Amino acid sequence: MSAISEVRKLVKDSPELGAYRVRAALEQIGIHLSQTTCGRLLALNRKLYGLPATKGGAPRVRKEMPFKAHFRFEYWSVDVRYVEEHNLGFPEPIYMISILENYTRAILASKMSRTQNQWDYLEVLFAALSRFGVPSAIVSDGGGIFYSNQAIDVYAALGISKERIEPRQAWQNYIESHFNIARKMADARFARATSWEEVIAIHRTWMHDYNVQRHWAHESREDGCHSPAQVLGSSTGTMYPAEFLDRILFATRYTRHLDKNGFLRFQNWKLYGERGLAKAPVTVWIYEGSLKVEHQAVTLSRYSVELQDDHKHLRTVSHPRLSRTPFRSPQLALFDLGPGEWLLYWKTPDRVPKPRRRPTESIMQLPLLDLSLIDRAVGAEAGSGPIRPRSHLHPVKRQKDYSSDDA
Repeated sequence: MSAISEVRKLVKDSPELGAYRVRAALEQIGIHLSQTTCGRLLALNRKLYGLPATKGGAPRVRKEMPFKAHFRFEYWSVDVRYVEEHNLGFPEPIYMISILENYTRAILASKMSRTQNQWDYLEVLFAALSRFGVPSAIVSDGGGIFYSNQAIDVYAALGISKERIEPRQAWQNYIESHFNIARKMADARFARATSWEEVIAIHRTWMHDYNVQRHWAHESREDGCHSPAQVLGSSTGTMYPAEFLDRILFATRYTRHLDKNGFLRFQNWKLYGERGLAKAPVTVWIYEGSLKVEHQAVTLSRYSVELQDDHKHLRTVSHPRLSRTPFRSPQLALFDLGPGEWLLYWKTPDRVPKPRRRPTESIMQLPLLDLSLIDRAVGAEAGSGPIRPRSHLHPVKRQKDYSSDDA
């Protein structure tokens, strides 16, 4: 009955799950059933709650994958997935940008975004590079964000070979099968989300569950590792220090720390990030006239900026836009002010280097009291220096108390 109850929860939460994914989800919570039994429980629950059965894919001829990896970090696959069903109040789709490790099938980095541009891709790419190192090659379709000038410069600087699948042959990208799994596991929950915070939370839960649950590609392994996270283990590619990765992005990516009020200092400007993340590190991105402050791939605030002629320093900042994030401070504000009613940014005075004081040889500090070395050390009366005059004050012995009998 406990297994039937758990299957009921899974089916109501994600109706498109199949028997294999149900088996993997049950194993995650310690219930071990065969795939056949899970299929029977699925059919029972679908009949009980009137849920439609999943549609199986049409049979197809299996082809040899051109980018099949033979070792970890040989190939990474990247692509953008459209999530069109949501309840966020706008008709445009939201986007899932993910990087998949081909050998282990692990999701190394992923992000939900309202835009799909070079900026968003570079954020996901650098999140994967910072944590897992550099692969031998990256595979994608012909999307412009994967072939932008800055992306090509990053590949060249890190020695990454850029591979491209054939036109209209999406099956050559391993991440396409992963997107189908994501659709079954998370799309129903995305469709019920009513806020961006819910979308972020669903995405984090899905990414964790996908990596720790068993994967069909690892069923035949004899080492007991059947999930992407187990096969990946602690392996990494070629690691580079964060300072080197930052230099590759020139004036695009910076790391700063928020102060106790949630502001950061960037060049000669004070910008608001998030009061609930006081003292936390944040990432500052500058791209095409915009500045974005992020923490753990979650956007905190955006600003419109204009750069100086060197394309590195800010000339003007305007149009602040705050994002609703799960990092909001539980402390209520004294006044309920809107974004346009309080100061979110301002220019600070230019930093002037403090002048160095040159030592002046003609000036000598005189002592406060003209005492000898011995007098200064132990207070002696005799020494090589002048003798101090004795004080007329001296201690007096306490007189003895006499009683009336002695008198």
